[in-house]
Amino acid sequence: MTEPMKIVANSSSAISPEHLARLLQISQRLSSTLRLDELLSLVMDVATELTHTETASILLVDRSTGQLHFAASTRGAVLQDIVVPLDSSIAGWVVRHGRSLILDDVQTDERFYANVDENLEFVTRSMLAVPLITGQGVIGALEVINKEDDNAYTGQDVALMEALASQSAVAIMNAHLFSQSDLIAEIMHELKTPLMAISAASELLTRTGIPEEKRGDLVGMIKKESNRLSKMTKDFLDFARLESGRMRLAREAVALQQIVEEVVSISQAQAAARGIEIVLQLDANLPTTESATAVIGDADRLKQVLLNLVSNATKYNVENGRITISAQQRENEVFIAIADTGPGITPEDMAHLFERFYRIPGSESAEGSGLGLSVAQKIVEEHNGRIEVASTVGQGTTFTICLPIQENT
Repeated sequence: MTEPMKIVANSSSAISPEHLARLLQISQRLSSTLRLDELLSLVMDVATELTHTETASILLVDRSTGQLHFAASTRGAVLQDIVVPLDSSIAGWVVRHGRSLILDDVQTDERFYANVDENLEFVTRSMLAVPLITGQGVIGALEVINKEDDNAYTGQDVALMEALASQSAVAIMNAHLFSQSDLIAEIMHELKTPLMAISAASELLTRTGIPEEKRGDLVGMIKKESNRLSKMTKDFLDFARLESGRMRLAREAVALQQIVEEVVSISQAQAAARGIEIVLQLDANLPTTESATAVIGDADRLKQVLLNLVSNATKYNVENGRITISAQQRENEVFIAIADTGPGITPEDMAHLFERFYRIPGSESAEGSGLGLSVAQKIVEEHNGRIEVASTVGQGTTFTICLPIQENT
């Protein structure tokens, strides 16, 4: 294995008073930032600022699989789906050894994982990588890449990065813990309602003298709340995996027309029970799996998003209403819209629509986990897309999924 051009065990370079003041200022922001995505973005911005570097990346070790993956990068969200080998990568070496590493010519190093550059059409020339170390061990690596004007990384850069990494590692662990405890508390609160309903219905069924009709109602309640619990559990798991970055999505050309038609087929029974008509409007030029360009992603997860939106359009529609599902390509994006003829959503509720466990006032009794839209938004964002919402009170609501079209290789 090629020896690194520079290995730094513990940098002893002095940090200037100006940089010390900046690190102190950043330390306060890091300790008060508990959203992981905001925290990682802040760390990368500061790393590139302090070292006068073109770009930065943060790689974290997945606690469940032990794999090293990109958690954030200034080069694009697509990197977050790339798993980096621990035994044959620069970041892997830093994590394995718990030591900082300077490479003035990355391309000549055997540990350089060239797949990333190939995917992004990027050229990595120089790199400084430092371990993210906590009391529980090394949790990942922070990299800065391509110092401005092709200058060499210095001992001062190493000292700054190691100080930043030390603060960042603790902040990342705190963000993970906060997210977990916060989510668990909210999950427990949400589980109470169906569990109490099941418990109450079960207790009533043990009593004698209950009319057969009432007994049937109680059995129906237990079945309904059990199904609700099952869906809630699935949504909780999906949300937790998406939040932690442990959900790995497929990256292949998606057959959009087939997905939409399957969603309509699955949703017909639920819609028919309320007399709701589903109208399908698909452009003939939608990209296919054989097209030169296509929507690249995970067909099953995109189907999950559409099913959730169509289910909501059915539940919150008026009796004998209508759902219109349309799909069209415009320039480099595909737009899939689900429009209903329901009561619409007020501007006040629109502002909270994608918050986890948020329910529009008056809909609290509806089945669901309160996470469906949050999960849907995160899945779409993992595809580098977005969800847009337009609504008019008294007329209906339209959710539009916007997905980028990419080269189909």
